Amino acid sequence: MARQLELLDTLAAKGQTEFSLEEARAAFRASASATANALRRLQEKGLVDRVAHGRYAMRPFGALGTSTATDDPSLAVGIAFEELPHRIAYLSALASHDLLAHPVRTIFVASVRQVRFTKISRHPLRVIIEKADTIHLHAEPVGRSWRSTLDRAIFEAALRLDLVGGIERLVEAVARSAADTNPTNIAELAKAFGPRGLAAQRRIATLARTLDLPLAVDPAVTVERPVIRLDPRDDHVEWTDARYRVAWNRTVDELREVIGN
Repeated sequence: MARQLELLDTLAAKGQTEFSLEEARAAFRASASATANALRRLQEKGLVDRVAHGRYAMRPFGALGTSTATDDPSLAVGIAFEELPHRIAYLSALASHDLLAHPVRTIFVASVRQVRFTKISRHPLRVIIEKADTIHLHAEPVGRSWRSTLDRAIFEAALRLDLVGGIERLVEAVARSAADTNPTNIAELAKAFGPRGLAAQRRIATLARTLDLPLAVDPAVTVERPVIRLDPRDDHVEWTDARYRVAWNRTVDELREVIGN
């Protein structure tokens, strides 16, 4: 154990909080299998966390035994994705902006390409492929990583309800963020994503107006526009908002109950 602790001490002295399997192997001057066994013992002691394949993070005192993704999601994602353009997004972004009542275990990351690992620091990983020209649109640097801004988090939730847990989660997030969401940024994002983006903007607008939320998202929607569904996965219709031409699959009272309004 002395040699393993010496590795951690050396890294800490350099201000390095994460390292690769190859860096550990060079420090130990040992085979790959011997190094992996040594790192496994450090993991069992709670001193090191395996973030992704071949990537490890030191656990600070006070956080021994916890996962890096639990203690610092942006660090864990940053280590796992390194220089690959990415963004903490969808349900994970909503959670990081404190817009959800319940914690989220799965980590949602938008990335320009797929990765081979399925977990980050013991947490399930969901990767959503996105074009490079939008991956950092209305995103903000957070530690070693990038994250959707508040406005982008709301917009992408309306864009992909399947990635945030359905209409109740969207209603909860819109209600909690209404006073701080910027309608101009929502409009910019809607334009960047074309027809799908404009549909997301209309979903936000119909929720804000119908549920009396302080959010002035108000896209111009002509009567020639096709009616869209509030939840694209559900073709049941309770009523249709004529102003934004959005068919609701739930009653207004049901969604008011979600936010206690």
